Amino acid sequence: MRPEPPPEEMDPLEGLETDRELAREAAFAQPDADEAHKISAQPWNEPAGDIVAAENWTPPELYCAYEPTYPQLVPRLIPNLGHVLLFFVMAVVLLGVGQVAGVLIVAHSPLFGHRSIDSLMHLSAEDARLSIPIQALSYGLIALVAIPVFSLLWHRPFSEGVHWKGDTAKRRFIALALLGLAAGIGINLFGGFLPMPKEPPIVQGMMKSPLGAWMMLIFGVTVAPLIEELSFRGFLLPGLVNCFHWLARKGSISENGVRWVGIPVSIFLTSIGFALMHSAQLSHAWGPLLLIGMVSVVLCIVRLVSDSVAAGAVVHAAYNFTLFAAMLVQTGGFRHLEKLGA
Repeated sequence: MRPEPPPEEMDPLEGLETDRELAREAAFAQPDADEAHKISAQPWNEPAGDIVAAENWTPPELYCAYEPTYPQLVPRLIPNLGHVLLFFVMAVVLLGVGQVAGVLIVAHSPLFGHRSIDSLMHLSAEDARLSIPIQALSYGLIALVAIPVFSLLWHRPFSEGVHWKGDTAKRRFIALALLGLAAGIGINLFGGFLPMPKEPPIVQGMMKSPLGAWMMLIFGVTVAPLIEELSFRGFLLPGLVNCFHWLARKGSISENGVRWVGIPVSIFLTSIGFALMHSAQLSHAWGPLLLIGMVSVVLCIVRLVSDSVAAGAVVHAAYNFTLFAAMLVQTGGFRHLEKLGA
């Protein structure tokens, strides 16, 4: 028998080959039943369906532990006050652009004769036949710019970000329309006990011609409610409410504070802004402004309860119709507009 060489005389390559052979044998060796059961019970051997379910479930411990690492787990507050500010700055600028563009278009057309730019600017504030098309153009510019801008900013469709939810309005259309009619009748009856201006600018604009009156009616129950609801109940109201939700996330207030303080304050501030927007049309009189504020409170509640801007637009349109319906009856279908000033 050949004696083993001393360790210092062994070939290192021969030992390496031996280790490789042992590794191959271990790789192909079959584990016993108990070991196989333990391996199959490991989490990485779970079925694919269970893995998907686990990925869709986020336990509170994971949320708290990895919030800085995974910010996508925190729902975004859309819209926030920054979005609200951006929208209204854009709206003011585009209203001005639309006003100027509309006057320039009319100045180069024979519709109102050969008038100067200054006279047309003055006329656009008094005659509905000119003011309504210009206002519609301005509102169209707002929608044309705001929809793509905020869709890109939010990384989601614009209708989803503002909670348009047209299906909700369709399902409850009759109930919403009846609510708008009831609100219009009730608030107008209450307005009989308040001081009202004799001939506010909005009535004076309708008295210019039957065509202007009909244009105001159509605009008042279609385009105007749509844009105003998007502005005040699609942006301003949820932006204010989300501000209080943000404070609750920071621990500054509780969720009950959001419910009993944040939401009422948001409704109040939204209604003040909504009333002030109509101030010039109502001679800045406090009586009709109070009524407009009351209407806004109703519309804010509809928006929060239904979680749908479209639902509020239906109520708003029905309310506006009650205002024009009374004028229709009073003037015999806008044939006797002089009765509006009687």
